[in-house]
Amino acid sequence: MSSVNVSAEKKGKRRGCLYWLGRVVLGAAILFLVVIAVGAIYQAVASARDEKTYKPLAQMVDVNGIQMRLDCRGSGSPTVVLEAGAQGWSTHWALVQDDVAKFTRVCSYDRAGYGWSEPVDEELSPRPAAEMLHGLLENGGEKPPYLMVGHSLGGVFIRAFTSQYPDEVVGLVFVDSMHDNQSRRVPSEITESPEMAQTIKLTITALRINQIIERIGLSRAFKLYDPAIANFPFAEKDKALLLAEMYHNGYFVAIKREVDMMIAYESQPRELKSLGDLPLLVLTRKVTAQDLMVQIPSTLQSMELAQQWADIVNGNQVDLAALSTRGELIIVEDTGHNIQFDKPQAVIDAIREVFEQVAK
Repeated sequence: MSSVNVSAEKKGKRRGCLYWLGRVVLGAAILFLVVIAVGAIYQAVASARDEKTYKPLAQMVDVNGIQMRLDCRGSGSPTVVLEAGAQGWSTHWALVQDDVAKFTRVCSYDRAGYGWSEPVDEELSPRPAAEMLHGLLENGGEKPPYLMVGHSLGGVFIRAFTSQYPDEVVGLVFVDSMHDNQSRRVPSEITESPEMAQTIKLTITALRINQIIERIGLSRAFKLYDPAIANFPFAEKDKALLLAEMYHNGYFVAIKREVDMMIAYESQPRELKSLGDLPLLVLTRKVTAQDLMVQIPSTLQSMELAQQWADIVNGNQVDLAALSTRGELIIVEDTGHNIQFDKPQAVIDAIREVFEQVAK
């Protein structure tokens, strides 16, 4: 066989391989697009089903063209307003709200983008979030005075609400509240370390990836959140509601927007405004060096640094209690950050105590 024929045969085989490789790649691409399309349809249909099942149970109120969920129960005055923490919404108060409703009116709600509330385009920093809450209460037919209760980031929001509407607030309860300057107080060895910068970058990347897998139904199909919720101390109906709200389109968009807001908000020093002589209870836990050790980059880990950080965290809560001349700090034992889950009775008792001070 001549060299010309051998060369032609090799070229023919090469073209044949490339042809079939192209067909395989094209087929894989088409299959990938089909899976994405089917997943997106599955997610849309399942989300619509959840809305049909659960959304009618909520009162939807228009606030500047945005439909927001408001859940008010009981009767009496002042009305207790429950503000959830970061990545939280009304269902997070499931172990608290009904018991508070036994002695006064109490409202929880879903911030824009969470639960059944529609999203907004901008990041909701504390001031506009407080304005939206005020509009929600007003348009929903609720009347002041209000006793504000805020968990974690919710503590920042209810302080903003109190600052903007001081004549409408008669008392506050902070539930392991965030301190406006807490990130700036963390030892610089931690905040300025390359490991911490990498952690933040990975967190943002993970949130973006989760937005994608949420949209194409993968988180729902593989029940990614079910194991975590299975351990919640909720009734089964509340677990089902919570999962429906987490698998709903837009959950991770709302989380990403809130994380971006918190990073921007905490980057600037804040002056905490005095609460005067408003009745104030600050519920918190005793944070130990051991609790924080796992959050310190491995290259910096030391009990001395962890203890320094723990002292700062605990001191933040003392600062919050000092915002009012009638402020009181209460340490809740055997609880994590989510006191409303771990020790709901402590939250109920604190609300009742402030309520009894201000009820007329």
